[in-house]
This record gives sequence, structure tokens and C-alpha cells, in this order.
Amino acid sequence: MKTERAVDATPKPRRARAWRWGLALAAALTASVAAPGEARAVDDPGLAWWTYKTRHFRVHHPHTLEPVARRVAILCETIRARLVEEMGYEPEHATEILLTDNVDTANGSATPVPYDAIRLFVSAPPDVSALGDYDDWMLALVTHELTHILHTGNISGGAAVFNKVFGRTLAPNSANPRWLIEGLATVQETEHTSGGRVRGSLFDTFLRADVLDDRIAGLDQISGNPHRYPQGNLWYLYGSKFLRWVSDVYGPDTMPAVSADYGASTAPFGVSRAIRRVTGRTYDQLYDAWVAQLRIHYAEQVRGIEKRGLREGTRITARGGNASYPRFVPTSARARPGVDEIIYFRGDQEGRNGLYRFDVETATAAADDAELVALTTSDAHATFEPDGDLVFNQVEPFEVVYSRNDLFRIPRGRTALQGDEPWRQRLTSGLRASDPDVSPDGRNIVFTINKAGTSYLTIAPIEPEGTLGPRRTLVPAARFDQAYTPRFSPDGKLVAYSAWTTGGFRDVRVVEVATGRFWEITKDRSLDLQPTWSADGRRLYWSSDRTGVFNVFVHDLTTRETKQVTNTRGAAIMPTISEDERTLVYIGYTSRGYDLFRMPNDPARWLDAPPPPTDRPHPPPEPRPIDLEHERYDPLPTFGPRSYFFSIAPGDYSGTAVTLQASAGDIAGLHNASFSVGVDPDAPSPTFSLAYAYRALPVDLGFQIARTVRPRGEYFVAGQELLYDETSSSVGVSVSYSLSSSFVSQAISLSYTAAVLSNDRSFPVNVSPYAPPTQIPQDGFLGTLRASYSVSTTEGSITAPGAYRGSTLRVNATYAGEETGSDETLYGFEVGGTTYLPMPWPGYHVLAVRGAGGIVEGSYAKRGYYYVGGYDLETNDALDAISGALDGSFALRGYPPSAYRGTGYVLSTLEYRAPLLQPDVGLSTLPVFLRRIDGAFFFDWGGAFDRFRYESVDLFEGGALIESPDLHSSIGAELWAGVTLVHRADVNFRLGYAYGFDTAAIPDGQLYFLLSGAF
Repeated sequence: MKTERAVDATPKPRRARAWRWGLALAAALTASVAAPGEARAVDDPGLAWWTYKTRHFRVHHPHTLEPVARRVAILCETIRARLVEEMGYEPEHATEILLTDNVDTANGSATPVPYDAIRLFVSAPPDVSALGDYDDWMLALVTHELTHILHTGNISGGAAVFNKVFGRTLAPNSANPRWLIEGLATVQETEHTSGGRVRGSLFDTFLRADVLDDRIAGLDQISGNPHRYPQGNLWYLYGSKFLRWVSDVYGPDTMPAVSADYGASTAPFGVSRAIRRVTGRTYDQLYDAWVAQLRIHYAEQVRGIEKRGLREGTRITARGGNASYPRFVPTSARARPGVDEIIYFRGDQEGRNGLYRFDVETATAAADDAELVALTTSDAHATFEPDGDLVFNQVEPFEVVYSRNDLFRIPRGRTALQGDEPWRQRLTSGLRASDPDVSPDGRNIVFTINKAGTSYLTIAPIEPEGTLGPRRTLVPAARFDQAYTPRFSPDGKLVAYSAWTTGGFRDVRVVEVATGRFWEITKDRSLDLQPTWSADGRRLYWSSDRTGVFNVFVHDLTTRETKQVTNTRGAAIMPTISEDERTLVYIGYTSRGYDLFRMPNDPARWLDAPPPPTDRPHPPPEPRPIDLEHERYDPLPTFGPRSYFFSIAPGDYSGTAVTLQASAGDIAGLHNASFSVGVDPDAPSPTFSLAYAYRALPVDLGFQIARTVRPRGEYFVAGQELLYDETSSSVGVSVSYSLSSSFVSQAISLSYTAAVLSNDRSFPVNVSPYAPPTQIPQDGFLGTLRASYSVSTTEGSITAPGAYRGSTLRVNATYAGEETGSDETLYGFEVGGTTYLPMPWPGYHVLAVRGAGGIVEGSYAKRGYYYVGGYDLETNDALDAISGALDGSFALRGYPPSAYRGTGYVLSTLEYRAPLLQPDVGLSTLPVFLRRIDGAFFFDWGGAFDRFRYESVDLFEGGALIESPDLHSSIGAELWAGVTLVHRADVNFRLGYAYGFDTAAIPDGQLYFLLSGAF
């Protein structure tokens, strides 16, 4: 906004300044108390934070994770010495580690900037995961993330000198392609454990499928951010397998030497130069040689599979992506009697994620007639009650802070396609319950509960009113043990499930419901998963990788004989058996992802089951105890600031202004601060700002103090405009609150800013009494209250350009007046929203509609104007021309910049979007990768105007008349190019043409090219 308005020079009475500043503090306290009680925070405000200190690490944790934190501290010191020796680098300072348990997800991250920091989620990997082959989850996770620290933190040369001056800001190895960073850490997690992804059968499945389908990812694809499956796992998969081969050929010192070389480089993105200096070969040459070896290896493996005789099903879905947990729908819940149906979870990232059901007998891969039964936010395990009601689990926000699995019910015959339908009944709240199965008589439900890195088996009665009764632990679990996918036997007396236990054992167990006594069906180092019963209860089917490939096996509980049911070149997991036991449906894998396969279940074709593997190395020994210090968490050591940034830009007074910026935050995220100071050589004084946020309460609190000095030109004496310097000193406080459900996210904020405006104007002594009236610039106190609210229900698709369906709404209101202690008045209101409508024809075309409007009024002269127009492509700085459009460029295209101005505005856009291509191509390891090309046609309509004016008219015409604003329109088309830059940043370049229909439009239209995201 810009001020271009004369003001009333009439003096106004001044209230006591102390009263105004007291009002600012009172407003902050009132906002905090009045805010809702469940705001988003970094962690549960009821948690107490502690720290375990060792020689080389500080492990920060909430008090609920004390045993886990103690073990992590010991593991870190145990593995560090070996990794330091192998990586050839030792950090100078202690590494900060943060443990959290907010989500039911297994993950971690590490960064060397601005200090060595590792963040770990405590939850173990889910049932089927590339991470699932481990002997000690925390050891594998710590090894992986600590490798990142020793790799990306290896900084020398010019970058090290720069960091000494400005704080640790540059880390050349962090700019490597992600396949190199993640691949190296994945190799180390495998080398130092008896599990690991390089050794795991699931990674082998992924790579074998790519070779068999002749879809081996190129070096350019793994260096970018491709759409193809397995997407994010692609970097870990190809990076680890490739780098393991490089180390096998050139020796284990190869990659540490490359890390040291690149960490000393000053020219970015020269990754092939570093490997060539060590091996004499570029990555392109090495990659081609590795791919040739891959083809030989998997051809030999497939020949061995085929030699035993293939037992593969027919593919009956072709969505790819993620598919899991198929189950035959029981007779009571079928849509048509006598017709077998399957329900399963589908998350292909193109359509909507959720539970789908279809007729298994007529299903083919070419057809897609599955019905969406329940929209879900995550993998969902479905089960049915005897009356046909559907029960399932999904991840649901809990107390704002957490994302946890809970159980839900949908009555028979209903569907739940959003999160707020009245028939979606929530059975648990924040329990972290998963893998439900209802007993055949409908009296009990068995499921797993995840708590602090351990999951265990639980059973609860289903009360007559449909709620769950008191829970009972069915099988106690030792710390860090895991339980998965329990299934009732047909008589309801037994439960079969898969259990992970110390040492890397993943086995099938059976437990008696009445007594809790259990016995193991398997006990070996193969992964034995997802047991399911035959209809007569005599046999158990499950999936196992004992052959090196995941296949379905069957065990006769009477004869104790085990047979191999499938013998596939891909994979066969998550089996389900029809009631007559004649049809087997399982999840298989191709290079496109997971799909359902159907196969006749003929005992005459079952193969003898080979023995489990015995060639696994032994797990590392339990680490020895070490000296530990345990103390309350202190945020100051990690608060900072640790790094500084300088920016140079045109100043308000001179050609160049320099700004120093710094930020700070503790590793737990409870405190955040930022500071900036700007110096303009011709300005009377510097400008500065300081902002602080406290995030350890049910709401997020903010505080800001700032001082700015700007030249002004609204001082008129004797008809002459005089320049003066305006100083604004302000203090602001804010409170914000976020609330999300499964499919709706909301946020609300309230802030109060107290500002004192002063100036250095001087009044000429001799002024003619006949001169035009003097217009004196405003000064004094301005107390401004601002409130905002936003809500979003949008959903995405990997194929569609931008959001695919749903809506957003945002509302902002501003007020300054006597009630806020202000000398001037200010009223502002702005509202905007978007809606995304998927087209009913194939191709993921979208109609995007956006509208916004606002108005600002009051006696405060500098309330400003709204400017409406097209893109400014004639700026002196090309970077400004594109960076200014990063917010989606809500513009009136085809018109000059700021073509219309006023105290109000209206803007709207109707845009038809169509995906055209997904090339997923780049140039080797260079940091530019073309992901997608999309097209769009648009219609823009809007304008800016002064406030509505009232005019006197003839009484016969009915009194006052409101003058309508002048609105304008344009049409055009754009071609979008989705590009990944520097291996990580997905951006959108837009080439467009717009034609405006009014006289102020650019003649012959406007051709433009800019960097901008889609709204």
C-alpha cells in the first residue's frame, strides 16, 4: 500500500501515553486467556523436557520418553567411534538430538546447519515398510542420521572460512543430490546392523520390478523429484544399491574420500568431478556399469524362480501406487448375495485415498469400477461386524499436537467421503489404535496400540450401544517389541498375529483369547507377515520372504506342515482367502507400485516350503552402559543465533541499503526469534525489528518490536510539498491457534500493534495569509487490532496441476479507534476464497475458481490504497520480477501494473487447468529437472475503486443511490513447466499471454514469463 492523500490538520486531544502502552499489554493478556484451549504447539504443553548428556551428544526428550532417550544416548556413543573412523571426519562440537513421539510414523532427519542436529520419531516402522527389516530400530535410525551428520557436516576450504565469519551457513555436501546423501546413510545402516534396507527383500522387490519391466530409473530421475513410483523411496533405493556397488568395486574408503573432496569445494553441483578425482570415472560412467550388472543379477534370480515353477496370480487392479490389506467382504455385508467382494485400501496419489470395494469375480486390471466407501488420511485396515457395519483405523489429529491412529465405524450401506459425516462414529480418541479385527460373534475387537516405540496386542468388548468396553492387554510386550495385524480364528477363540521381537525376529504367533497364552508358528530371521485363517480354522496363510522374494505360505495347524502357495517374480503379500478357500487374493508389486492379484488356491499346486534363511549376520551385541548426566532441558545452548545473512537492495534514501538478518530457535522448537537491522547511508538512523514466538503453551504467543524511518512527501505549506522523515516505533503482540480434523484445517490469529508516529517537520515562519491551506502530516499513537481466520478442505493429486478438489477461505479484519487507544481510526476488511472442481471426464482436469475483495477506510491517512493490475515485467531487477509472483500472482492479467487503485478492490479468476505431460527428465546430476508440463485457460475480472459514495437524488427516485465500482476483465492462456531446482525445490515457470478488454489494457495484449505457483 502507498499513501497518496492529504489529511486533516486539525489537532486532536492526546491521551496519556502510559495508558496506551498499558492497553497493549492488557490486550495481549486478554487474547491469551480468551483464546481456545487447544492450540497447535511444538509439543504437548503438559510435557516436561529433559536432557541426557554424554561426551559427544545431548539427547533432549519429553519425560514420557526417558527410557528411550537413555538407550538412544548409549547407542549414539557406541556407534559414533566406528562411523567417525569409516567416514574420516569427526565433528568439533556435540550433536544435539531431539526425540518426539507425536506421530505414528517411523522417521528421522539430520542437518549440519546451523549446528549438528538430529530429530528422531520414536515409533517403529509399520507392518510393511522398506524400513521394516531391522534388528534394533533405534540403532538403525541413529546410524542412518549420524551418517548424515558426518557426511554433510564435513566442511572445509572456502565454505569453512565463510562459516567462521557468518556462522555455519554453507554445507557443500548438503547440496548433493538426495540419492547420494540418503544412499550413503542407507549403506551405513545396513553395514552396522544385521538388517537394513540394502539387505532387505522389499528393496530387492522394488529394483527387480524395475529391471523386469525395463523401467530402470535414470541418473537424471534419481537426481530430481520424479512422479514415478516408489517416489521418495527412489533416492534411498537407487542411491544405496548404487553406492554399495561403487564401494564394493573401488573399496570402502571411496565415498568418505568423495565426501571430503566435495566438502572442500567452492563450485557447487560438481558431484561428478568429485567422484572422478577419486575413482577416475564419472557418476554417469559408473551408473551405466552398475545398471548392466543389475540386469545380469536379476536375470539370474528370475531364472531360479522360474525353475521351481511359477505360481502367480492375475492382476485385477492397475492403479499402482499404494494398495494394502485386502479382505473378502463377509456375507452379511455384501451388496449382492453370492458374489464375492473385496475391500482394500487404495492410495495411488492420483484419486482419493481411502477404502474401496469391488466385485472380485469380474474384476480386471483394465476396469476400475471400485466404489469408494470411506475417505481416509492414511493406510486403513478394514473389518466388519456381524451386521455388516464397517470398522477401520486411520490417522486423525488429536489435541492438535498429535497425529494418531484411531478406530472408526460406518454403518452398513453408508459411505463416508468427508471427515464430518454424522455416520462416521469415532470409537477411540488418541489411543493410537490400529489393525482392528472384530470377532465372528461381534462381541470383541482386537487391535494394536502404539506407545513410546512399543506396540502391543489389546482386546476390548463391544458394548450393546456400540462403544468399546474396558480394554485388556492380550499379550504383554517387552520394550520396543511390536505387534501387527491380529486376526480372529473362525470360532473366535484364537488370534493370529505377526510379532517383532529383539534380535530382528518377525514371526507368526497364535494366542488364546481366554488365557493370553501364546505360541510361535515361526521363529527365524525371515519376515513373516499378515497371518489370516482359513474358513474352517485348520490352516493359517501368511506372507514371508524366506525365499528372498515375498510369497504366500500356508501352515496346517494339525499336521504342522508348511507349504508355499505362490512363487512369483514380483511379490505376494497381505493374503486373503475366500470363504470356500478356492480363491486367493494378494497384494503384488510391479514397477508402477502395488496392486491386487487373484489366483486359484489349488493345494495340488502348492510347493514344498524351503527352510528359512540362516545366512544373516548376528545382530550387534547390546551396548555397554556409559556415564550419563540427566538434567532439565535448557533451551539456551541451542537457541542461537548461530548464523547471519546479509541482503543488499535499493534503499528508501539512497541507491543501496544493507540489511543484516539473524534467526534463533531452540532444538525443541519452544522458542523462536528473528532479528534484522537495516542501514541506509543517507537515512537519519537505522531501522530494526525483533520478533519472538513462544510455542510451549496451548496457543502460540508472539511479540514484536520494530523501528522504521522513511522519507515522506505529504507535508504541504503554501501549496508547496515539503519532504520530512517519519519515524515509527511499534510494539506488537499476537496469539494464534490451529485446529485440524481429518480433512479440514483451520487457523485463527489475533494481534495488537501499538505504534508511535513522529516526524521532524519544521513550519516556515513567514507564510502568506493568502496561501493555500497548510496540510500537516499525521503523528501520534496508532493502536491497531487485527484478526484473521482461515479454513481449507483441499485435496491434491499427483497428476493434477495444483489442488484437485475442495475449497479454502480466509478472512482478515483490522480496526483502530478510541477503543484500542488510537488517535486515528482505521477500518479494514478483506476476504478471499478458492474452490477446485474436478472435471467429470478422464485426465484430472480442474476448474479453479478464486475470488477476493477488500476495503479500508478511516481517518488514518496512511491506511493506503489497493493497486490492481498485471505483472511488472519491466523492473530493473530480473529477480524481483519473478520472485514477486511466488504467491500465485493474483493479478488482473493483460493490464499494466497498478492500472487501478482505490480504497477497495475486487478480483476474481476462473481458470481451467489440464495436465499435458509428465516427462520426468533432467541432465544427469545437474540441478535442473523437468517434472511436468500443464496448460491453463483463464478469465480475470476485477478492479480497484474508492469507497462507495452516496449522492442525493430526487425524492421520487427513492433517496440515496450507491455508486458501483468499475470492474474490468481479461482472458488468456498459460503453459506451465514444473521444474525441480537444486535437487529439492519444486517450482513452476509460467509462459502466458493475456488480453484485456478495457481501454487501460496493454495494447495487443501482454506476453509474460515468470516464476509462480498455481493458486
